[in-house]
Amino acid sequence: MWGLCSNDIDLRFNEHQRLGRLCNISRVHPRAPTRVKMLRSNSFSIRRPALFNSLPRHLRALTNITLDQFQATLDQFLQDLPDEPHLPHYYSRAPTNSITNWLALRRADGGFTHPGEATHRDPGAEHSV
Repeated sequence: MWGLCSNDIDLRFNEHQRLGRLCNISRVHPRAPTRVKMLRSNSFSIRRPALFNSLPRHLRALTNITLDQFQATLDQFLQDLPDEPHLPHYYSRAPTNSITNWLALRRADGGFTHPGEATHRDPGAEHSV
């Protein structure tokens, strides 16, 4: 996939020894006005790397594949994520319906069963009351 897509916002990646391939996310100055921080955190140049980093390690590590192969693998993974848009008077487990929130919730629950993704679920927890 690398080199098949444009890198118009100059994303930079590094290989973390434990976490695998991650995209660097530029930080805004901590003393910047709140409005600037909010605009920056909601910008495409921040959301796109955060979305990539939230994907399981086996997806971030894919190399020597075509864009179609990556999309098929990603589509297969995303089929396991719930689609629960927020509606008035209805409960949703995630704060929003964004992929990053659902992936964070699944990590917290230990819900990953994909190759290369660690799970911390207690095997006896499902049977306890």
